[in-house]
Amino acid sequence: MSRLFVTVFNMSLTASYVALVVIFIRMLLKKLPKVFSYMLWAVVWFRLVCPVSIESPLSLVPAESPIPYSIANSINPDLQFSVENIDNALNHSVNPSVPFADSIASLNKTGIMELATAVWLIGIAVLLCYSISSYFKLSLRLSTATLYKENIYETDRINTPFVFGFIRPKIFIPTGLAQNELDYILKHEQVHIKRKDHIIKPLAFLAVVLHWFNPLIWYCFFLMSKDMEMSCDERVLIESKEDIRACYSNSLLSLSVKQSGILMPLTFGESNVKARIKNVLNFKKPLLWKVFIAAILVAVVSVVLMTNPNENGRGNVFSNTVSFFKQFNRDSSLAAAEKFLKYKTEYVGNAPKVGNIIYLLDFPEKVNYDYFELYTDSIPYAVTIHLKTDTQTRNYYTEALHQAPFEKNAIIMFSLIGNVDYINFNLSDGKNDYGMQYTRDEANMIIGKDVRDFSKGNNEFVQLLKILENMGEHSSVSTFGGVDGPLKIHMSIKTPYGDKQLEQIIGFAWEKINRDIGHYEQNPEVKIIDSKITRLELLESFDTLADVPIDVYALEYRLLPEDLSKVVLAGGMDVDENGWLKETSSMGSPLLVVSRNNGSAEFLGTLWTGEVSGKNLETEVKTLLKRKK
Repeated sequence: MSRLFVTVFNMSLTASYVALVVIFIRMLLKKLPKVFSYMLWAVVWFRLVCPVSIESPLSLVPAESPIPYSIANSINPDLQFSVENIDNALNHSVNPSVPFADSIASLNKTGIMELATAVWLIGIAVLLCYSISSYFKLSLRLSTATLYKENIYETDRINTPFVFGFIRPKIFIPTGLAQNELDYILKHEQVHIKRKDHIIKPLAFLAVVLHWFNPLIWYCFFLMSKDMEMSCDERVLIESKEDIRACYSNSLLSLSVKQSGILMPLTFGESNVKARIKNVLNFKKPLLWKVFIAAILVAVVSVVLMTNPNENGRGNVFSNTVSFFKQFNRDSSLAAAEKFLKYKTEYVGNAPKVGNIIYLLDFPEKVNYDYFELYTDSIPYAVTIHLKTDTQTRNYYTEALHQAPFEKNAIIMFSLIGNVDYINFNLSDGKNDYGMQYTRDEANMIIGKDVRDFSKGNNEFVQLLKILENMGEHSSVSTFGGVDGPLKIHMSIKTPYGDKQLEQIIGFAWEKINRDIGHYEQNPEVKIIDSKITRLELLESFDTLADVPIDVYALEYRLLPEDLSKVVLAGGMDVDENGWLKETSSMGSPLLVVSRNNGSAEFLGTLWTGEVSGKNLETEVKTLLKRKK
């Protein structure tokens, strides 16, 4: 949700820039029909509600969003306003001069961004509740109105005419209006209905609700409402065969009202009546050439403000799948290198720079970046990148041979982040997670040297990109493995405990798996080339069996042999549809029994699902504890 707030905040900043331009253009159009000023506000509305746009070389919109998405995971922003001195000053004042030593994962839960997001959502809820309440209160007041004639209702409970309703708008007039006033008043309200102003104004207000924290947007809403009414006044004057300016102005004055709510209906005599009267009295039917120039100006302004600049070497702010390889070929290798090296850092705790590196990475089709976590409490330091996808895509990337894109991304991060030890990718389809882990040693082994050497300059990094491009579609990681330990962690973990305990429990699981790998590889013809945890889930906890709590975890895993035909399947062992050995045997699947004490975990032993089937799990744990004594 914090990422959504950052997106909205960036949209608000972009819209503010656009709004300032519109306000300036509006001043230039001061003596022209107000309909053109009214039309310009559509550009601001578009920027407020639409996170994407087509690209154009004519765009005058800033190329970079000032607030990076990484701020959603950090209290240390990396702000970019495209003015170097301002950027440096702001970031120097906001960011610490020493590297992080805290876990961003825990910081993010109570950080400023979460608080800001909560306040933003509360503000939206308050405004919506107030507006809905006001709408129904007014609707109740109008329930006694009587039909005057088609679509026009009369009531003594209002003091000015207005349009009310979204789907089937009706005109409500106060009782006792003079007939000479009523004609053009009704024309005014009918113009509103014809132009769909009764729909446009609520939509504009919803944009204000979304960006309620931005005072400039409130001001824009006020100006838009003013232009809406003035343009409607002018349309009535244009369509009238007589000069009704004096009578019309008198009616505006006599029927003027003060706004009693945030979102008023399309009221004839709104509070800015003074400006409207002045505009009516000074109105002259526009010359054709002036109308033509105004139309051209509005069209040009719309193009330059509604479109985004061509990419030309920058990442698309709104895309989750920026391809640096395509960008590398398109913009030149040197431009690609410059973009990555801009965020080089010696410290994994520098969340803004780490976030921007992740943002530039290439993720496969249908794999979308969600958020990241940093683990900097103690060595080894790690980054976990959370990705969203569908079930079919997640299953596809569970195969080692399909994981090259993630391996390449990990190597790039190892090159650019000086002290990171592990790069983790967590691929989720909303129900199950699949994890991939890469180490610095693996990255160095694959490339043949310390990958950090490639971040010394543009030319060196270009060389790295070319190496990665030539690596092909298949991961080289699968060539490693065996009893020395798996190179990746693929898992769906469910546990309520902290990172340290989780790391220990995962270690217990891999110890069990490596013993299994060693058992298979006692046969010299058998080679296990990959392994993965498919389930590590807390089944049950016991608080009274010992001095410390006892937890039981269900462990499920898979082993991939180089040649399945060399493996002797015995004792109930099985193979899945993709040629992976299952953990099951005649005893079932393993259950890891661990204890918790002062934030640390201790492995106590292994039970088997076949042994405890139909029995009381607590009794079997007691038996295990007795044997251990």
